[in-house]
Amino acid sequence: MALTAVKWILLCTAIVCCGLASADPASETEPELTIEQLEQMELNFPDALEGTPFDVGFAMLDELPTKNQLPFFDNRFRIDAEVDEITLLMFRRRGSPAVILVRPDGSKINVRTAEEFGVEWHDTNNYDLIRIPRPMPGPWQALGRILPESRIMVFSDIELDVDPLPEHLMSGETLKVTARLQNAGDPINARDFREILTLDVIFISTNNPDYDNFGRGIVQVAQFRDDGRGFDERARDGVFTGEFKLDFAAGEWVPKYLVKTPLYTREVVQPAVLIHPSPIKPNIQIAEDESAAHHIQFTLVDEQVDASSLIVQGGIRYPDGVEDSFSLQEQQGAHHELVLDNRGFGSYVVIASAFGTTTEGREFMLTLPVIDFSVNLQTFQAPELEMLPEELLALEAEKSQQEEEPTFPWGWVIVINTTIFAIGGCIIWLTISGRSWRDLLPRKKAKGEQKPAEQKQSEKSAGKNEPQDAGKKDDLDDILDLSLPDD
Repeated sequence: MALTAVKWILLCTAIVCCGLASADPASETEPELTIEQLEQMELNFPDALEGTPFDVGFAMLDELPTKNQLPFFDNRFRIDAEVDEITLLMFRRRGSPAVILVRPDGSKINVRTAEEFGVEWHDTNNYDLIRIPRPMPGPWQALGRILPESRIMVFSDIELDVDPLPEHLMSGETLKVTARLQNAGDPINARDFREILTLDVIFISTNNPDYDNFGRGIVQVAQFRDDGRGFDERARDGVFTGEFKLDFAAGEWVPKYLVKTPLYTREVVQPAVLIHPSPIKPNIQIAEDESAAHHIQFTLVDEQVDASSLIVQGGIRYPDGVEDSFSLQEQQGAHHELVLDNRGFGSYVVIASAFGTTTEGREFMLTLPVIDFSVNLQTFQAPELEMLPEELLALEAEKSQQEEEPTFPWGWVIVINTTIFAIGGCIIWLTISGRSWRDLLPRKKAKGEQKPAEQKQSEKSAGKNEPQDAGKKDDLDDILDLSLPDD
């Protein structure tokens, strides 16, 4: 605490000197922060304040013994009973009045009444730097046109210590992180809490348009539990150990670590880091012949990686469902080459990981993007076309134009209709006359056959003479034949 007080005195002295220098009427070269500069800070305000009179003060502020912060959301924050001192760095719109702090009991603190509450307050045209010793526990609120770059730094015996991330991070890389929750430098006995403590790892995009992660917002990377499982060594010892994978877009990110307990909350925001794209680029060569093999070349494109230390290994899933593993240790030229069996058409899937060492001696392990390519049946069995489809269509169009349009068969229509009328007329005539169709056929007369007219005449005469003949027959029957034979 003595070291903290000394640095705070030096900080206030530097800021007061800067203020006196800026108040000199003879000095007209005071550089002021613009709104555009404030909007570009993105949690790394010391870089944005370089070259200004406030650079010395903020450089000292950056060297204070702890970087623990309180969550600041919607201009509200909560202070627990373990906090001995807090420092508020409130950035606001240029020319706007100083902020007003509302304590948990409803009382207000401003730049004029700060001394009455034992608060040290330094305000400029762009920000307020406030130091509150032994703050009142409970919910606080800040009123004013406050920018999101504002910070609330905690000076207390309870700290969250997180190991810094290594330099030259790569997309797909797996990192190990260790965080310790301490009280006055000693680990906190987390067994006093009913619930197991958790550490949330969050990456926040800096929204730099020069990188691929522009507009990606916040990514929840991992959550570690102090339960003694996985990579955590001991349960409830206040030490979090775990691994997480950088399986999101490459670019500039701000790492943030957060631990919440029923009594207090601690978070650590580390400086922005740059995640580079994957250092290995795969190149797929599909075989043109069914008897040839497929090839995948893994080319190293990052100069920060030691090519001689690179090892690529993984697994292959063929179209027939068979799985195989591979390991490429020897480099062939400028790349590692993987030979795949040609097992016909279908989908080939390759899942690979890379192990190696950077030029600075740091070992790494990263997962490459899944390689998936398909071989179509037409690649081997499609026949060669003599003519392209466009040429065939053009040829058929020319043939159709050359062909004459056929005439309508009027002759056949007339013949068929005449035949239909003739047959219908014959049927109607036979029906009316009562004749059979056989009567229309020609036939020869028999010898004993009489003509129809003569036959009718004979029938009439026979009818007239039939009574007379019958009487004669009856008279003859009455006469007996008494003649004797000659013999």
